[in-house]
Amino acid sequence: MRRKQISGRIHFFWVLILISSFSISAVQWSQQESEHFIIIYRPAHAYLVPRILTSAENSLALLMKLFHYQPKEKIIINTYDFSDYGSAGTTTVPQNFIRLQIEPLELGYESMPFNERFQWLISHELVHVVINDQANKFESFFRSVFSKVPPENTNPMTILYSLLTNQERYSPRWHQEGIAVFMETWMNGGYGRILGSFDEMYFRTQVYEKTPLPSVKYLDAKTSYESFLIETLFYLFGSRFNAYLAYTYGYEKLLEWHIVEENEFYVDFEKKFKRVYGISLDEAWQDFIEAEIEFQKENIQRLAQVEPTPVTPLLKYPLGWVTSAYRDSANSSIIFGYHRPHHLTTLERINLKTGEREHLGSLPSPTILQISSTAYDEHLKLFFFTTNNNKLFRDLHVLSTASRKTKLLFRDCRVGQITVSPTTHEIWGIMHQVGKSALVYSSYPYRKLIPVVVFGEDDNLQHLSISPSGRYLAAILHQASGRQALILADMNRLRQGKSFAFKAISEDGSPENPSWSEDEKYIFWNAYINGVSNIYRYNRESGEIHAISHTITGLFKPLYLSPDTLFAFQFTSHGFQPVLIPNRPAERLPAIHYLGQKIVDRSPEVTQWVLPPSTNSNGTNSNNSDKNPEENNRYSGLKQLHVSSFVPVITGFQSQIATGIFTHISDPLFIHDLTIETAVTPKRENPVQPRFHFMGKYEYRRKYRFGLSYNAPNFYDLVNERKRGMIGTKITLGYSRFLKYDIPHKIRFVSEIALYTGIEAINDNLVRVSRPDFIVLQGAIKSNNIRRSIGNVDDEQGTRWSISGMFFGVDPQGTFEVVGGVHSEFSYFHPFLWPHNILHLKISAGYRHTKDHLSIGKFYFGGFGNRYLEKEKVKQYRKVFRLPGIPIYSLAGKRFLKGMIEHTLPPLRFGNAYLGHHHLNHIDVSWYSQGLWIASNQDQLWIDVGAQVNLVFKHWYNLESTVSAGIANTWSESGSNRAWFISLKLLKN
Repeated sequence: MRRKQISGRIHFFWVLILISSFSISAVQWSQQESEHFIIIYRPAHAYLVPRILTSAENSLALLMKLFHYQPKEKIIINTYDFSDYGSAGTTTVPQNFIRLQIEPLELGYESMPFNERFQWLISHELVHVVINDQANKFESFFRSVFSKVPPENTNPMTILYSLLTNQERYSPRWHQEGIAVFMETWMNGGYGRILGSFDEMYFRTQVYEKTPLPSVKYLDAKTSYESFLIETLFYLFGSRFNAYLAYTYGYEKLLEWHIVEENEFYVDFEKKFKRVYGISLDEAWQDFIEAEIEFQKENIQRLAQVEPTPVTPLLKYPLGWVTSAYRDSANSSIIFGYHRPHHLTTLERINLKTGEREHLGSLPSPTILQISSTAYDEHLKLFFFTTNNNKLFRDLHVLSTASRKTKLLFRDCRVGQITVSPTTHEIWGIMHQVGKSALVYSSYPYRKLIPVVVFGEDDNLQHLSISPSGRYLAAILHQASGRQALILADMNRLRQGKSFAFKAISEDGSPENPSWSEDEKYIFWNAYINGVSNIYRYNRESGEIHAISHTITGLFKPLYLSPDTLFAFQFTSHGFQPVLIPNRPAERLPAIHYLGQKIVDRSPEVTQWVLPPSTNSNGTNSNNSDKNPEENNRYSGLKQLHVSSFVPVITGFQSQIATGIFTHISDPLFIHDLTIETAVTPKRENPVQPRFHFMGKYEYRRKYRFGLSYNAPNFYDLVNERKRGMIGTKITLGYSRFLKYDIPHKIRFVSEIALYTGIEAINDNLVRVSRPDFIVLQGAIKSNNIRRSIGNVDDEQGTRWSISGMFFGVDPQGTFEVVGGVHSEFSYFHPFLWPHNILHLKISAGYRHTKDHLSIGKFYFGGFGNRYLEKEKVKQYRKVFRLPGIPIYSLAGKRFLKGMIEHTLPPLRFGNAYLGHHHLNHIDVSWYSQGLWIASNQDQLWIDVGAQVNLVFKHWYNLESTVSAGIANTWSESGSNRAWFISLKLLKN
């Protein structure tokens, strides 16, 4: 055990935070370049730029060699600090772009073994760039003509061009992530999921519980939607399959499978697999499953040599992901949160004597691993938790378990890993900002946060736990070397503002989740010392460490209950299950074998792929001089404009066929975003209607927009009876902004002023206008506070409302008349009886001050809204002005009151409904009834009953379409009417 010190420059860090916080909206982006990269960053991130560019160049150099890859454009890296945990994401369409969240990564279960986080993240993401940016000579030709085209629903012909220019993009997620994880592990010296203990635990548990492992198709189509691991399954199975291939056939064939040769002609991943390995992918996957089962049976046999620790489950079923657990001694209970598939995240209290469960509340915006940062003050009966855990800046809340009232303590404080001092009631936690972390605290009654220690970007302190007396702090320290240690610090020293001195207790097996015995004699934690997560105990008096458990699957998050008993969570294939275990040393712990080690034994050359460190031992940049970044420049969106698409298209205008060009131009950050579609119809086709068509839209910073349409083309007019192409000119200016963005609650303001000239009809050309020229001014405030559970297909719980105003100015060059009004709507969603069974209640009302001769000033109701070929959302009957059962826009009025009740049934998912690279993903069914009162020259009271079924298909693993059909019957004072529709919606709903 060693003593070390970490000193922090608190004042510098706090000044940096203030500058970053107050100027983030005003500060411009900066950029630097190296040989192969452009990095775009905020000035506060400048200190990270040399390290990031060095990591990127080192990673790319190796990947270029292994995959025979040569980039044709510089790869863009954009650093962000809009979330409290680090992450990264990549796209190669329309440009090679890596988005890098710079904050420390979230520790949990060794699910992501990593060392230096930037190099680890970048090496993984660059594999995606290399794999997806590769091109055969045919793709290269089409890219040179059309660019790398993204699919856009404005003109679905872009889908065809996207398939021509980006074939590698259209493969399953497990295929994409598998090779990235494989490379990430060896490029970072063994820190990666191929040698990760969580992966071993997952597959070992599946075999131990005799849970069938999914087929390659079933994994993508069904399992990933219903497991608590959700998309993490793609990393698990993709990397495991790649590891099996490398161990069985050698890594050379694995690389060959992923390399695109110049003379290949659009060979998809399955055909390429058979050519390389000589068997089909389905056959190889089945071989992989059988080999995995045998491998894990051997590990289970090794572990079974010693009798496992007896466990007593508190519940009969697992709960998915879980928070840390806390004692509530007065009630003989345990308090913790869980995130279970098909249910919203729940905070619950379980009585240890009776087994009675008590719902305390919900934890919105959970993360995958830890759900939320939580702490409990048993004396004050206060449960602390964070929100915005998966995106944006965390808020810190407190719930009184006595009164059930919740209070917001600190908004956007960015503090997590919280713990409470039982004696002084201080909250201690870790603040993340500008890529660094700081230890902070707040004294009761929690008015402000005070910084204590600032850590370097290579030090990541998490899983804090204060001892019962408040004298000591146990925590987990992760460093850039990959070292992860359980440490012990003196709280009095920290309160006095001294440097952070600590004693390292254990760094074996990635220790996590420390907790204390009541007398402070023992510290408990979990670690993978023998390859299996077990509970360990440290005696502070003797310095001895003992294993307290021996398990086949895994035990986590220990909590002391008595000298004889500990509480813990046991891993199962469906999540974590609360259990009780004896508080006594285990006999011994047999060790498991790792599949990744078999790869090293067969092909030791993979260990030569390890990258050099991005910094030298003194912390300076280790970049070679010929790769040093150029002088800092301010980022210019105009200079970085890129043609995303420039493709010939067939489009429509009312009943005519038109040919033209669709183009999309933007910069990487979408400061400037321009789309243009121009088309010409043959002159002889219809000499009465216009021949030239234009539609353009420009957005600035996704807030301001300008649009110009002249006899605007519309692809969907080619097949639909209701035509959206409108004769005349439309010029629009718009502005939108979020008034609140605090997940899940978002409030947005949108506004637009539009000038129409030469207009003949509106509302899909079904309502003739009395005046061809008019101005429309409209604005709305829209609130969305909706939550969804794992396995959802639609909104499940919460509210949505909006207030809209619209005013019309008619004939601005003559007698100017102004008409207009307001309307509002409110929706409430709630699950009932069983998961994903949703009740939706909606009420809306509106008033227009208008004149009878002005058709544009009225409300128009009717119809389902869905056309034969559609780009709008499929459940259009939910819109305020829809009334299925009567013709669309056939009912006009000046005032209305409308209510709706809707019941959406749980989705029916399919695991093997495949045809090539297309499959039926799920079917969902809804029925509804609406009642409408309207001040109209027609009937005033209307009621309808309808139903709709949606069949959702996946295409090439990345595209989606929906076939919808509906029927409705409407009754009014004059009688009844029935209608039905069938529609195909292209791309994701």
